[in-house]
Amino acid sequence: MDINPKKCPICSQDNQCGNELEKSTCWCSAELFPEEIFALIPEDKLRKACICKDCLEKFAKQISIQ
Repeated sequence: MDINPKKCPICSQDNQCGNELEKSTCWCSAELFPEEIFALIPEDKLRKACICKDCLEKFAKQISIQ
């Protein structure tokens, strides 16, 4: 299976990765990613593509509700 580093491994939407867009910084550099979010990623995609901001925000809302 090919991994597209520009697609979120959770939702498959564009992850807006600054590194892939050849920018000097990425939006994710200032974000905290809870360790639990990585459990949502299939093992074959784990740490091969960035999680998108939408998935990170949705996950953060879910854990704040619980």
